[in-house]
Amino acid sequence: MITVLIDEMLPAKAAALAREEHGLQTYHVSELGLAHTDDAAIAQFARVRSWAVLTENVADFAGERGFVLVFTLRRTLPPGGAMAAGLADRLARWVAANPEPFPGQHWLR
Repeated sequence: MITVLIDEMLPAKAAALAREEHGLQTYHVSELGLAHTDDAAIAQFARVRSWAVLTENVADFAGERGFVLVFTLRRTLPPGGAMAAGLADRLARWVAANPEPFPGQHWLR
């Protein structure tokens, strides 16, 4: 199972819910001391560990290569307090459907 690093513009609670309720290997950048870290450094962190990055930041990550990059848009997630749970649920479905995802860009649906 791939480890997923959730970028800072998405709720940190989603990483905990994905671990606790879905058994996923997920971390939020804030849990690893990577909050406010440059996107290129986050990409490199994931690349050397063979982790995926889940982000909304399409523009800054679109040129990155050599690792699994999963995009989502906050506007497609449930609003307010339900956002973290909705994101964790969608991520769990994506991981189940992509047990060995190819390096490159993916969209969370």
